Amino acid sequence: MATDTELIARAALAHLRSAGATEPDLTRSRVITGPTGTRYAALANSSGTPLVVYRYDPSGSQLRALKGIPSPVRTAYADPDAAAA
Repeated sequence: MATDTELIARAALAHLRSAGATEPDLTRSRVITGPTGTRYAALANSSGTPLVVYRYDPSGSQLRALKGIPSPVRTAYADPDAAAA
């Protein structure tokens, strides 16, 4: 299984390869585990607002960019003590 640091690094690389991508603040980016065990790599800007979220698929060791911000990520960024992995 991928470590949190590896997921953030892989998500950041994928994000930066996108045309016109905003550079994330890796100190504010983090991996969040949802209530069903799904892991999300959330890349945030310097204000701590998520720019993009990737869902981790452990079976294929793949990251997939999501449209929108899933509820577990919104909750974690609204309450820094909640849902942090």
